[in-house]
Amino acid sequence: MAQSANFLDYVKVAFLWRWHLLALGAGVMFAFLSGQADFVLPLIVAGELTYLGMAASNRRLQKVVGARLAVPEPGPGGQHAEQLQKILSALAAEDYERFQRLRARCLELHALAEQLRGASEAGGEVLTQLRTDSLDRLLWVFLKLLYSKDALDRFLGGTDRRSLVRSNAESEKALDDAKKAGRSEELLRSLQDKLDTVNQRLANLDRASESRDLIAAEIDRIEQKITAISEMSVSTRGAADISAQVDSIAAGVSVTQQALRDFDVIPSLGDESAPPLLQQETS
Repeated sequence: MAQSANFLDYVKVAFLWRWHLLALGAGVMFAFLSGQADFVLPLIVAGELTYLGMAASNRRLQKVVGARLAVPEPGPGGQHAEQLQKILSALAAEDYERFQRLRARCLELHALAEQLRGASEAGGEVLTQLRTDSLDRLLWVFLKLLYSKDALDRFLGGTDRRSLVRSNAESEKALDDAKKAGRSEELLRSLQDKLDTVNQRLANLDRASESRDLIAAEIDRIEQKITAISEMSVSTRGAADISAQVDSIAAGVSVTQQALRDFDVIPSLGDESAPPLLQQETS
């Protein structure tokens, strides 16, 4: 089942890092070989505590550990484990925390709905399963869109549009000057190819920017819908209302996914079925 990471989990991962264990072993060996173990060992212990404290507080390590613990154990949805961990580990810290907050809100409202409805109510199990499956599907779409947005953010952040625009202007001028000077066909073809390449890069950048804006808007929309369905589960006893909401969202998602495929800039995420993101510990 999915777990929540705590400080001890971070310390454990930091301690078991292979390079840390190698350095620790070398330090202990040096302490005994130096003949001053009573002096060196306390320094090593102090350094060890400092390292573990700093490493366990590192946001990147916390995100990786949290992603690892959030992956369900192998089972009916076990084929998703590697993909899910890859996505969660790659997210920017703010997007990772955004997903975890939304998931925690769903779990909180799920527990409240069960408390209000009562475990013995007729049809309760069917409604609970419908709600859980629906939210799993929507959370999975939400998570994949976050992953795609992060990929586009890195692409856009690593490309200087002003430099491309300047290169475009320079390439156009160089080609125009070469034509006026009657330069060779080989040179003209080379300059034209350079200009075409710069124009293609600008077009790719513009498509990526538009796609990123579309994804961001869809992320906001789905986040509100997921919260609405979770809140609806507290007051709604009929499966039809929840099904209608999910069908409405699914239709909108299909349109968005087709638009994103047309942009052809979104990383492939393989299997479209959803992992059990709302599994809770029962221990």
